[in-house]
Amino acid sequence: MNVSALSGVPEWLPEHLQAEGIEELYPPQAKAVEAGVTEGESLVASVPTASGKTLVAELAMCASVARGGTALYIVPLRALAGEKRAEFEAFEEYGLTVGVSTGNYESDGEWLATCDIIVATSEKVDSLVRNDAPWIDDLSCVVSDEVHLVDDGHRGPTLEVTLAKLRQRNPGLQVVALSATIGNPEILAEWLDAELVDSTWRPIDLKKGVHYGQAIHLEDGEQHELGVRDGEKATAAIIRDTLDDGGSTLVFVNSRRNAEAAARRLADTVESALTDEERDRLAAVAAEIRDVSDTETSEDLASAVERGAAFHHAGLASDHRT
Repeated sequence: MNVSALSGVPEWLPEHLQAEGIEELYPPQAKAVEAGVTEGESLVASVPTASGKTLVAELAMCASVARGGTALYIVPLRALAGEKRAEFEAFEEYGLTVGVSTGNYESDGEWLATCDIIVATSEKVDSLVRNDAPWIDDLSCVVSDEVHLVDDGHRGPTLEVTLAKLRQRNPGLQVVALSATIGNPEILAEWLDAELVDSTWRPIDLKKGVHYGQAIHLEDGEQHELGVRDGEKATAAIIRDTLDDGGSTLVFVNSRRNAEAAARRLADTVESALTDEERDRLAAVAAEIRDVSDTETSEDLASAVERGAAFHHAGLASDHRT
């Protein structure tokens, strides 16, 4: 579906998407539009990571605001609230107001009433509902990101009760629930009286496998020779192979300390593959990182970036993340 064919959205949105390089919707996004997400229909989108869930939410929220409503975007973590606020700021040039709520109700309740799009954690929304924030009754669209956490033993009950209370207070409320890992999307869609988009489509094919015996063994039986050089770890060999194919690599580790250590170590592999132009661009990025703060973490991140690597964890400043 071409973005110029979108219905129910503000006139400026298709041109904005085109300016961002989006001409065609991904298949799951097109299915969401066909299911009525821009016309106020509730939706559960169970689609893989990087398959366009956020755009589905943006379509729903912008369409809802265009109809005179207010949209709420619920996230599980405060750090994510800041990131989403930064993403949605792009809509402010078209007259929308975007706010993020992570403080006490008394400090931001009245100000939030003036916003078109509000980003908050489920715990914060629960507090706002219990304190009878008046603007809650004006909500027309609620997006629940990472909605699979409704099954989480710690955060799940708060999210479930919050969504139930919001639907009770706003009978015509549109709920858009997003996740890449919902185990029972049909049941969740039934609970929310929502349409279901359940897709395994990805913009890039995902293959799973393990590395052993000087080769990568994929689950479909395919093998790819990948030798580990003397003194080299398997992770570095995989990164080297990916760089040869012109790609990038995301490495998961189990702690902040290990994330920083891995970035320093693996930068040795990346650095030798950098062009002069890439080195110049990375040096500029590193300078921006150092301007954020003079902490040890900031310097470690800048040093890694200069060499073509980076790390990400909860200890980074918000400006480091963006």
